[in-house]
Amino acid sequence: MMLNDILMLYMQSLLITALSVTVISILWIGFRASRRKDKTLRERHVHLYDVLLIGIMVTPVLSFAVMGLILALRA
Repeated sequence: MMLNDILMLYMQSLLITALSVTVISILWIGFRASRRKDKTLRERHVHLYDVLLIGIMVTPVLSFAVMGLILALRA
């Protein structure tokens, strides 16, 4: 029962974090595109890969932080 609650909290925080990281990444890529920071196609690809890698690595870490916030707010 307790394990099920923790798993549900983690899945909820993972969903929240994945959506927020995706939105922030899209906004950041759009901001750079609108400012024309990257001149060549190669630079745009490198930036896209960097943002994707950062998003993939940050999501699980932030998910645990969000889970802690959810637990603190429910208590």
